[in-house]
Amino acid sequence: MTEFRNDDEFTGGSRTQLSPEAISDFQIVNHGFAAESGGGAGGSIDVQTREGQNQVHGDEFIFEQNGALNGTPPLGIYPYKPDENRFRAGVALGGALQRDRTFYYVAAEQEIAHGEDANDLKPTVVSQINAALQQPGPVQGLILKTALFPTTDQETELSGRLDRVFTDQQSGMLRYAFTNSRNGSDAFNTDELADVCARGSAFTADNSLNGTLTSTLSKSFLNKASFEVSQRRAVERTGSTKFPGVLIPGVALFGTPYAGNNRRFETHVEFEETAILQLHKHMVQVGGGLDRTSLRSAITDGSRGLFVFSSLNAFSAAAPDFFIHSFYSNPDVNFTEYRLKAYAQDHWTPAQNLAVDFGVRYKDNYLPASLPQHALNLSPRVGIAWTPRKSLVIRSGFGIFEDRFLVSTVNRLLELDGHNGFTQIVEDTAATSAYRASGSTLLPMPSVAPSVWRASQSFQNPYSEVASLSVEYALPLQTTLKAEYQFVNGVHLGRTINTNLAAPVILTAQNAAALDVSSPTPQQLGNLVFSPIRLNPAYDAIHAFATSAHSNYNGATVTLNRQFTDDFQLLVGYTFSKTLDNASTDTEQPHNPYNLRGEYGPSLQDQRHRLTLSGLWLIGPDLNDPADAVANENPGRLMRLLTGFEFAPILSISTGFRDDPIVGLDSNREHIYPFAFRPAGYGRNALRGSGIIDFDLRALKMIPFRKGHLDVVAESFNLLNHENVGILNSAFGSAVSSQSGFGRPISTLTARRIQFSLDYEF
Repeated sequence: MTEFRNDDEFTGGSRTQLSPEAISDFQIVNHGFAAESGGGAGGSIDVQTREGQNQVHGDEFIFEQNGALNGTPPLGIYPYKPDENRFRAGVALGGALQRDRTFYYVAAEQEIAHGEDANDLKPTVVSQINAALQQPGPVQGLILKTALFPTTDQETELSGRLDRVFTDQQSGMLRYAFTNSRNGSDAFNTDELADVCARGSAFTADNSLNGTLTSTLSKSFLNKASFEVSQRRAVERTGSTKFPGVLIPGVALFGTPYAGNNRRFETHVEFEETAILQLHKHMVQVGGGLDRTSLRSAITDGSRGLFVFSSLNAFSAAAPDFFIHSFYSNPDVNFTEYRLKAYAQDHWTPAQNLAVDFGVRYKDNYLPASLPQHALNLSPRVGIAWTPRKSLVIRSGFGIFEDRFLVSTVNRLLELDGHNGFTQIVEDTAATSAYRASGSTLLPMPSVAPSVWRASQSFQNPYSEVASLSVEYALPLQTTLKAEYQFVNGVHLGRTINTNLAAPVILTAQNAAALDVSSPTPQQLGNLVFSPIRLNPAYDAIHAFATSAHSNYNGATVTLNRQFTDDFQLLVGYTFSKTLDNASTDTEQPHNPYNLRGEYGPSLQDQRHRLTLSGLWLIGPDLNDPADAVANENPGRLMRLLTGFEFAPILSISTGFRDDPIVGLDSNREHIYPFAFRPAGYGRNALRGSGIIDFDLRALKMIPFRKGHLDVVAESFNLLNHENVGILNSAFGSAVSSQSGFGRPISTLTARRIQFSLDYEF
């Protein structure tokens, strides 16, 4: 089987400063910190493929999940229980092409899933929307449906690996991987208030070829050269492309959504060289490499336009409050980024119970010439492991870790620069006029200045300062206690700010008309609002991408591991953590650009408490322990029946995730989308979902069969079918009191899933 990871830098990317799980290349080990030698190209697929051996080995498996045993997704409005079936099969084979010299391993898997979903809109909401859709307007003819619609998921994976021992001093490895996935009708991870026409389908194809040549030049000198070439082709399409999008915050989304129609083709090429030299108590490593990332894309976000209505009644009255439309003279973006890196480090063991690692790494990103550059990216690191007594290990480390800019962010800066593309925003009565003019919304509005994206001149590489301290103590009765503290400080993180706004003023009934606010709402009166005046009159909004955000993570973890017998083990861990930042994503904009200090608060990734209990119980003798095998050589009938069973439960209890409360409109006339204006009395990311309880159980029966063994597996996820909140309704509304549903869940994590599989390994 193959494993794919870090496979979507374009839409994902790492803000490594937020949590220890996101630190990709800093790991405190028994002897300090692990060296960064090798690894895949950023954003490509990193394939973990088993190695061939002299003896032929492999496995065949089949996996089935049937909706009859699954839990019905909560919150859904279904005429009957949705159908869901998932099937996966795979085969793998490895062996020797030339004994002791050349080995192969190949694997293939295919997965097909069919399911059903619904838009989860209340019948009364659908009825009122469909009645309004009969009126003349840009979305006339669109009909929202309440019936279940089919969803599909298909994935194909192929991989192969060759290992060659050229001489006793030199060996090589070459591997190739391919994955192809298709998601139909529900590929955008939207909330459940989106109609099927606002959801979409996606196709992704990945190819990766990488290799390594390892040379032992002497007893103390090792050299490793590696390369990787990978490509990704991705296409996304929304269910509707004919109509503009319509958003009624906290109520419904239909038509063509703002984002979702795009295509991109990424190519990553990486070369790396590493030398390792052993000198008495020192193991010195030096290395360097070059990464090349190229992107060809056409991202047409907002090309059909998006109307935002304050309420259902406003939609029935054909009176939107906000309209945004993007125009592209050339949506095709072509650019290349180079990344140069070099490092040197020493693993020093001054004493038998002490190890010290220290070194420095240099990275430099060469972005397209139109973007500012910053070359001074030195990252010192140090790690220490000390064993003052046999039962006690103390580890500590500190390092600076450079990150890279998201390809999607660079693409946006180049595409919406005012030459290749721009957006236009109108509000209030101007938005209503645009909606009622219907067809004219397809063309730029001559009297409206364009909104563009720019890179701030203080452009610097984001990085994280990471420090950790852990103490591990061996207690009696095969028990281990470990306590760890980790601190992560994110510096020069990405954020976006509209820098073309004049200072805001407090809105009153007297100055509302001068501020182009025809009917002030309770959430506007008495609050700061931006006037139509722009610092640069040639533009409406200038969305400046700046690396001025920062974050702070503090986390403490206590873990207790008890090995009762060779066949029974329990592990319990508790983490208390706190994550603060002033921007959780590159595109997040502040509530008020003139008060950036007010943005610092809990991060979207903030999760204070997490308790995990896991266990492993094997029934029967340990075949690797001769004494255990002799003691159980004449088992009873019940033991013979139960021997070979393995149970692995995992219980996870954690606090819920955060969400940012917003009014749902651009009430302060900041001319941004998504909106950032929060209702009175609410701070940034003040909403939090209820606790998450997840109980998973895996039961396996191993049956010896011919030259291998057959594993009969039953697995369950969220066996208790707990309603774990995924997305909250964050739209407060423009009135004094919140609208119905505010702060309540509108999407949940996976309901109960039960699946069965057969795996024959030989």
